Amino acid sequence: MSGNVTNTTITTETCGYWMQYGAVPEADTEISGIGAILAFLLSAYITFAIVLVSYFLGSIDISLLRPVDLYVHRLPSQRRTSPSWHKALQQCVLLFSDQQIVTGIAICIAGFIGLHGRVSVYHFQTVIMLAWMSSSVHLSALTMLGEFFRKRPAVLGWRIIGMLVLLVLLLVALVPTASNLWAIWWGPDQESHDVRTSWAIPARCFFFKTWGEGVNPDAPLAYLILITSYIWKIGALFKSSRNVFHRRVRGPSEYLLERILHAEAHKATRRRTKKHSLSWKYHAAMTIYIINLAIFEFAASFAASLWLSYLGLVYGTIQIVIPRQQKAWWNNKENEWTFGQIVPLVLLIQPLGAILENYKGRKNKKNADRRSLDSEDEEESYELGSTSHSAMLNPRNTLEDPQPTFSAMFAALEVLRPSQRSLEVLEHQIPFYTSTLFATIIFWIQIGVAVISSIVFWIDAESLGYITSHNYFFVLIGVGSCLGAMILWTLASVPFSRVFK
Repeated sequence: MSGNVTNTTITTETCGYWMQYGAVPEADTEISGIGAILAFLLSAYITFAIVLVSYFLGSIDISLLRPVDLYVHRLPSQRRTSPSWHKALQQCVLLFSDQQIVTGIAICIAGFIGLHGRVSVYHFQTVIMLAWMSSSVHLSALTMLGEFFRKRPAVLGWRIIGMLVLLVLLLVALVPTASNLWAIWWGPDQESHDVRTSWAIPARCFFFKTWGEGVNPDAPLAYLILITSYIWKIGALFKSSRNVFHRRVRGPSEYLLERILHAEAHKATRRRTKKHSLSWKYHAAMTIYIINLAIFEFAASFAASLWLSYLGLVYGTIQIVIPRQQKAWWNNKENEWTFGQIVPLVLLIQPLGAILENYKGRKNKKNADRRSLDSEDEEESYELGSTSHSAMLNPRNTLEDPQPTFSAMFAALEVLRPSQRSLEVLEHQIPFYTSTLFATIIFWIQIGVAVISSIVFWIDAESLGYITSHNYFFVLIGVGSCLGAMILWTLASVPFSRVFK
């Protein structure tokens, strides 16, 4: 039987033959041409870079920042950029994010159409990763533009529809990746560089069939990450979904721990001796409470959105670049700079031109824009009471005021039920955010994310195309180790941190 896919009918028998002996690769410049790949990568990385720069320059709407951003990362509570630059950056992210969602859907549809023909595992893998990157970057852009969209719900509507369409396409596209034989470079004669390879097998062969090798254990992890990230970021855009999360997930855990802390702190105030008056139960509950608070606050922060986009970008880049290098000796047609490869790169100039035009126009109306932005800032809030909101924006004033100990605060605390809690930040939690221990735990979380992702990416880079990387195993070990390190660090801080006083 021939290894040439073009002249062969795709059946169960031919797929079985290719699984055993490999197939002959063919170029497809429309999917993985050098210009098409660079256009996708540049667009994604430019969008991420603009969001990252906006974050550190203080050009993010204050209503989108959380205690982690304000206290731990020390971001300014007021914009440092001019109104013209703020609007220009916002317009830039909007244009590039729209480009990401449209191109992501387009390339998914092109990949599915190709399944009726002879699109290979390599090219369909490229389709999946490009769409994955588009999805990840667009989620980050939506986070930055959250306040913009809340004031323009009609503008948000079609983008949500586009994201859900891309999500469905991605979920379907991930079906063939459940096979352990998916995306394997293997060829029957690797040393002599036999032209056949499993990368060239038609992707259609893997739909709903694992070929006796079982399910790839990393496949459920991909579905979990994709679905969770969509629920997480889209849910954050709507008050109703945030309300459900606070009352059904975060609220009950905090309520239970605060009841224990209140009871134990109240007992301590009635004891005659103050030495070692706080019980082990209080310290244990406080350890869990501050770690729980740090995890929830980090997940809600803008910094977490940046991490999510960064991880999606790096993962997608590895999955695209390394297979491309592995197949470099097959065919150089996909590296030729033809008309179809130059056009996608030239089209990237269009958003930049629109941004400069927007900036120039707004610069001429600088004073009017400044007044408009000032009025917008007055309307932005954390949905807090006036006292707690003032403390959030002026942490130094909070620290200068005489503060009771944390145990005294919990002893006098009226523990609110989940249904009575604010959607954002409770006033009695603000002192936690100014503590060194809280900042340290946040850094532990970010170090954990960096270390775990680096190990997973390194293993992916080494094993991609040869064996299943078992990422889920290393992620579970990493998460457990990171959580254990945070618990040990917090327990070691009991004698020194003001949180336990």
